Amino acid sequence: MADRRHEDDGILDVLVLGGGFGGLHSLYRLREDGHRVLVLEAAPDVGGAWYWNRYPGARCDVESLVYCYTFSPVIDAEWRWSERYAARDEIVRYLRWVSERLDLRKDIRFDSRLAKAHYDAADNLWNFETEGGDRYRARHFLSAAGPISAPIMPDIPGLDRFQGDIIHTARWPEAYPDFAGKRVGIIGTGSSGTQVIPIVAQQCEKLTVFLRTPNFYSPARNRPLTDADHQWWQQNRDLTRERLQQGRRWGGGDIMLDDEINDAMFEPASNFTTERRREIYEARYANGGGVVGWAFADAMVSVDANEEAGDFLREKVRDAIVDPAIADKLTPRGFAYGTKRVTVGTDFPETFNRDNVELVDVKTETLEGFNERGAIVAGREIALDYLIAASGFDALTGALTTIDVRGKDGRSLGEIWADGPQTYLGISVLGFPNMYMIGGPGSPSVLTNVVMTNEMQVEWIADLINHVEDNGYVRCEATAEAQNEWTEKVGALVRGNLWETAESWYVGANVPGKPRVILAYAGGYTAYKAECAEISAAGYPGYRFTTENGH
Repeated sequence: MADRRHEDDGILDVLVLGGGFGGLHSLYRLREDGHRVLVLEAAPDVGGAWYWNRYPGARCDVESLVYCYTFSPVIDAEWRWSERYAARDEIVRYLRWVSERLDLRKDIRFDSRLAKAHYDAADNLWNFETEGGDRYRARHFLSAAGPISAPIMPDIPGLDRFQGDIIHTARWPEAYPDFAGKRVGIIGTGSSGTQVIPIVAQQCEKLTVFLRTPNFYSPARNRPLTDADHQWWQQNRDLTRERLQQGRRWGGGDIMLDDEINDAMFEPASNFTTERRREIYEARYANGGGVVGWAFADAMVSVDANEEAGDFLREKVRDAIVDPAIADKLTPRGFAYGTKRVTVGTDFPETFNRDNVELVDVKTETLEGFNERGAIVAGREIALDYLIAASGFDALTGALTTIDVRGKDGRSLGEIWADGPQTYLGISVLGFPNMYMIGGPGSPSVLTNVVMTNEMQVEWIADLINHVEDNGYVRCEATAEAQNEWTEKVGALVRGNLWETAESWYVGANVPGKPRVILAYAGGYTAYKAECAEISAAGYPGYRFTTENGH
């Protein structure tokens, strides 16, 4: 281990924001490289977004065998997942165990919510202040706050008048509410809503689901992992990870999928007969996970291929729901498959067959607002004891724009990104020297297996920081030309295809006033990794490095 630390002057080499997957790996890697590192985590424990998302039914929609670290042989050898799709509690246990097994906790400050991060151009240092008043200084600032860590509440008139309890799924109370005999309303049928609705429906007297836009849905087919599964994993782990790196597997329900079925995704749908395409859709649906619509290479290019996948899933909704009128309301239409996040769960459509579940389509029955007792819908009052807001996040940008982050010219990141985020590689921002982002806008982030992309970015950023320190530089900053070219590339990737039609949180459409631009790099993990590797191999073109004397 090289010791790159400066004299013990109370200045950190790197301050890392966030104690989730990206933050823990960053701490481990940078500390191994000899840097003085500290992690700030707002929660009382590790877990990142998973710590807060403790709503009932919270579960990953990427298979647990590949939703985990690959950088540590120790972790690989000793951890054993219990289910195909890990539940929230198991993911948090995993991260807590990693933090203990790798002796990371001593360098994490819990219950420390960052309020300010200001770059001092005179000292070439970042100055930090937490909401509790703690202050730190560091040469480098690495944000691993995560792409979905800033929850938003629905903007509905009178919501502040409601006298019942309001719970956001991303801020679920540790003391679990007792819904027995209670009337519960839920706003939101995205990923969180899809998972929480079937559970709460079993616990409460009456559940009212307020629906605006139904999403495409696939069953997870979750199950306990058996000894045979773990034996298969030991035999196929390296090959599976290699295929993931090559883009030949995604992990959303396909790592054990038959090769012939999986490999169809590298060919256009028109290469197959109608009957064979149906067989492939059925095989993917039976296998489980959010992989049905990605059956063919032109899923986001060909309107016909996309519509066929959508029709298949619409048919499955109609098959699952007894009442045709309710099935019609829950049938997604008016947008292309994949342009909104595909939801994955267990018994979601079937839940609407229950007698104690009411579906309110707010596009046909206007949700006028709330009063003290509940919701007012098309002139009638729906009395509620609890309201659950499964209303999502200010994705990719909100984690940093909700903090007072200011660059070398004193301008805030929120101001800089007012018309849409601009970044270099989704990692760096012009005017913010020595600041790096994991899972930031302009990176593949939420359009990939986030843990896998996080690992790649952690290693790349650590190499960049080492390059800065080993060469005696005091500043590392993206150039305007490189940032403009990358931002243009991110936008160009969705032009002329179905991504361009998106009206979802992928483009910020769920946040009033947020610019409508694609927030993530849509070229895929493999292409992104190759671009980053080419840049590092060439000595980091696109960055301007400055020494103490300004050269």
